[in-house]
Amino acid sequence: MMRLKGVSVDFIDGLNEAAKSTYPDEFICLHCMHDGIIDEMVMLPGTIFGDSHSFIMDWMDPIDFSRSGSAHSHPGFSAEASDDDYEVFGHMGGVHFITCQPYDRRSWRVYNSCGDEISLPMLYADGTPVE
Repeated sequence: MMRLKGVSVDFIDGLNEAAKSTYPDEFICLHCMHDGIIDEMVMLPGTIFGDSHSFIMDWMDPIDFSRSGSAHSHPGFSAEASDDDYEVFGHMGGVHFITCQPYDRRSWRVYNSCGDEISLPMLYADGTPVE
């Protein structure tokens, strides 16, 4: 298994734009990691964006070993994981993002599959850290 190096700033920007576009509903997607960097959002058919919960039809996910977890938005100002979020984290990969208002480069948090918050650097496409 490849070591996780960080998350692409383009992924974070895309997640935040998707969250803004579905607001006030929650946004949800899966993501992939390439060369140790989470850099790709994966949308599945049948995904439902709701005002208090969103649902992803995980049975629609084809086998892909680059899949690394999930990402979703909260319509409020907290990226704290809920009890429902903790339940999902254990079933959908190892890395889970939550973004919240104001949906910017500082409004997200990342958790492991056990629900523990982890630190993950934002990286440019060439692998250099975002300051």
